[in-house]
Amino acid sequence: MSLINFDCPECGHNLEVDEGGSGFIVKCPECDNPLQVPDLPRSHRIRKAATAGGILVIILLLFATNFYFWHQGNSLQDNLADQQQVFLTLSEEAQALSMKQDAEIARLNRAVEEAQLSANSALSAAALEAMDQADDLAAELEAVKIRLLEASTADRMTLLRSHMRKLVDAAKTSLPSGPIISDAGAGRGIQGQKIVFPVLPGPDGQTLRENAAIMGVNEDKISVSFPGGSATYTLTELHPGVAAYLPVDPILVLPRKQWGPEVTRVQQTLNAQLDEHLSHLRTAIENQLSAE
Repeated sequence: MSLINFDCPECGHNLEVDEGGSGFIVKCPECDNPLQVPDLPRSHRIRKAATAGGILVIILLLFATNFYFWHQGNSLQDNLADQQQVFLTLSEEAQALSMKQDAEIARLNRAVEEAQLSANSALSAAALEAMDQADDLAAELEAVKIRLLEASTADRMTLLRSHMRKLVDAAKTSLPSGPIISDAGAGRGIQGQKIVFPVLPGPDGQTLRENAAIMGVNEDKISVSFPGGSATYTLTELHPGVAAYLPVDPILVLPRKQWGPEVTRVQQTLNAQLDEHLSHLRTAIENQLSAE
């Protein structure tokens, strides 16, 4: 609280009074002359009003900020609920379509294998009709799978992880030489194993180190020791086949910036394989019809 400082006009004695005493009559302690306490100087009043106004503005801003975040939180919750419902609907739709497609293809395969489509025009025509249905289901399922992958990060990662695991396992055969694996004892080495690569290859097969012993694995970081020193590499700097012998996530063999395009490419490849399979079946049926 501010103080009002003034002098007694009779004796010149200086007095200080709390601002709450403004306008009151007091006696000068020196000469007992009655005095009226003056108002706060204008500059003090302005400063006080500005401070109060500033505090009010801050309170209003805090209230507005809290309201904004509350509103945003509610909107995010609504959006999350909508996304969850969309994902659930897509999952159910994809599962139903996949079951229908599998049933149609199985029925067609049985017709081809058991009946051999032997000189039976009615059967051949029915098979062609089934092929048309299978093609339609394949196209619809492809669209649903794409939408499902776009809506679910977990599904994208599952697809990519499965694909990379196959690539890593296949790359084992292209290593310059397999690692020498021996027992290192519990709590030592890599999960109790000593793993030494006679030749540690880079991503394009070039030799990075000779007699490189794996000393530690931390996500995508591989620590190795070799005659004369040690080094740390990321999985993307090593030949993919190296990861087949290490306790690592195969998805980390692929640079992160390539994850999205690779998921799209893998899905397109799977769709193309299905289309090719259906095309071969259709060709076999059409050839049978032309022979009749």
